[in-house]
Amino acid sequence: MIDDGTGLFTIGELARSTGLTVRTIRYWSDEGVLTPVTRSTGGYRLYDAESAARLELIR
Repeated sequence: MIDDGTGLFTIGELARSTGLTVRTIRYWSDEGVLTPVTRSTGGYRLYDAESAARLELIR
């Protein structure tokens, strides 16, 4: 989790916690199935715990 108190995960952290690949999550994000909550100032996709739960459902 990003250590800024927001409770948001980078795509890599989300991949590690769900056992999916970054490529798979990025594909679902690009297809509109799983949208990032926001993007960081550097442009990284950020996801929350609800996103992780959604990944478990669509897996």
